[in-house]
Amino acid sequence: MLMEHFLNSTMVLSLFDIEGTTAVRQIGNHHADPCNSIDTYTQILLSTIDQIYHSPVVQSQDFDSTAELANLHNTRGLIPYVPGTSFQTQFGHLFGYGATYYSYLFDRAIASRVWQNVFSENPLNRETGEKYKREVLRFGGGKDPWKMVGTLLSAPELEDGDAEAMREVGKWKIEDEVGLPGRH
Repeated sequence: MLMEHFLNSTMVLSLFDIEGTTAVRQIGNHHADPCNSIDTYTQILLSTIDQIYHSPVVQSQDFDSTAELANLHNTRGLIPYVPGTSFQTQFGHLFGYGATYYSYLFDRAIASRVWQNVFSENPLNRETGEKYKREVLRFGGGKDPWKMVGTLLSAPELEDGDAEAMREVGKWKIEDEVGLPGRH
């Protein structure tokens, strides 16, 4: 998710400007995505269904995953449920994703904050890249991610990864909207 920010940076895109034209530097990869808000809303619905499917309600003899999905779409969705379908049986993220699906939105908020606070001013800055390598990449998953993010963002309140840290990230919301022009 963090790399999406780099791919929308005119400074980074200019590195791929073989002819040396300024069009890439001026325009970048900005395009208005008319479905951006719908996509985010869909992710919220999927997060909700994921939480329902991983709650104690599934232990009931009467539990029906399709009925739960239909109820969610009909009460909270933008588009009503289509009878006779069972989308959830084909959505691999609900049963094959390394983390529960709602973490995707949470991770987008963290990536957005890292981009805004660490890279956005100059994504090609060598010192910043070295700091990212030193504080995050070099551990290759061998260090608590909360400690890495807390150190990278100079935010010690995140380092414990407790409820307070999650509440803090939740306040950030999703500030990326990388598909919208003028954001980077």
